[in-house]
Amino acid sequence: MKVNIDIEDLLVWAYRQELPKVQAETIAPAALRPGWSSMSNFGNLMTVVDERDVRNIYGVTPDRLAEGGPHVDALAVDAAVSDLAGLLVDVPDAWWPFADMASPDEWGDLGRQVVADVLSRLCLEGDAGTLRFKTAPAWLVRKHAMMGTAPDWAAEPIEHRFVRGGNGKAKWFIKRMVAQTVNGEIIGYVEHEVDGWCGSRRRPYPGAYHKMELVPSPFYVACDRAEYEVWHAALATLAGMLGESLVAHSVVGPKRAARPWEPGGPQPRVLPTLRRVETDRA
Repeated sequence: MKVNIDIEDLLVWAYRQELPKVQAETIAPAALRPGWSSMSNFGNLMTVVDERDVRNIYGVTPDRLAEGGPHVDALAVDAAVSDLAGLLVDVPDAWWPFADMASPDEWGDLGRQVVADVLSRLCLEGDAGTLRFKTAPAWLVRKHAMMGTAPDWAAEPIEHRFVRGGNGKAKWFIKRMVAQTVNGEIIGYVEHEVDGWCGSRRRPYPGAYHKMELVPSPFYVACDRAEYEVWHAALATLAGMLGESLVAHSVVGPKRAARPWEPGGPQPRVLPTLRRVETDRA
């Protein structure tokens, strides 16, 4: 009789309990050469004690006290994770990872620029100009299964406020045309944003304005949440791939929300492109 198990729990079981039962291959350390080379290598060994890879073929540290081999279901799980090398995770249209903090309209150009910067860092352009996350889903799955963790998505509140000066008050700015010179000759003018406060008159210059900022920057929050969505998409894909195919487990889930920072809204999954996974498994 099969046992229902959430895909995340199944992964942790496979990579932390079963696959460590496979021992690593024993590789003898290189012998020290005679003469001065021996002394030189000894000096190196004072800093690099052992360069051998102690992991087994599944990338986990072996349990040397384990008896017997890993469960057949754990081997099937690792094979399915390997198939994720062909998984492409597309970026949803109008991707906005800050729904618990503000709407796109509330943060305006500042928020849109943060999202653009994050996508520029984390994504590749696919066919027809579509964006997809370049983080490897298989690597994420293995990493968090081995650690028994999930990607962190929590964030401290982000304040949308006026840029402040050293006195803690909103700072004034103004745009001025500044001359560009070469060898003392003016060759043109460039617009620069400068301090808009007139110290002698104790008031802002005519036409001065305030600017808004996001404190702290939500850039890394968005990076973390993008990683969470790729990881969750990988879990959902694995659950579908394994389903009822295992010997002792029926795979369900994932039980975690696709976007837990949106507790009051729908939980659409990031839609993975499965064509490469299906090709690899065929």
